Amino acid sequence: MYSGNRSGEQGYWEGGGAAGAEGPGPAGTLSPAPLFSPSTYERLALLLGSIGLLGVGSNLLVLVLYYKFQRLRTPTHLFLVNISLSDLLVSVFGVTFTFVSCLRNGWVWDTVGCVWDGFSSSLFGAGSSPGCSTSNLATC
Repeated sequence: MYSGNRSGEQGYWEGGGAAGAEGPGPAGTLSPAPLFSPSTYERLALLLGSIGLLGVGSNLLVLVLYYKFQRLRTPTHLFLVNISLSDLLVSVFGVTFTFVSCLRNGWVWDTVGCVWDGFSSSLFGAGSSPGCSTSNLATC
């Protein structure tokens, strides 16, 4: 029977031989091997880092401009500030876990970290940021 996600033992099967024995699963099953090559993880980390920095920088600029200039304080601009704040929070909380995982060639957080990553991206509006998604939940 597949054991599910257990910290440090993702992708292992139980009950293969002796009672309680653990080992790699049969051929063609989930294994603890990385999904991508190290160079692909480096490219993903570069892409996520760029998206994170651009997201933080541009959204902070929007918030500062809204605060600094009185004439920008209209209901329409307030809606845009709300979207910008949401995207800023996704850039900070949503991209960070995935970025660190790409630097380490795979998901390095436990189940709680995985749930927080998906929850924060969903709560802060993952649809407003092109690089963030809750697809990590399938890989944790």
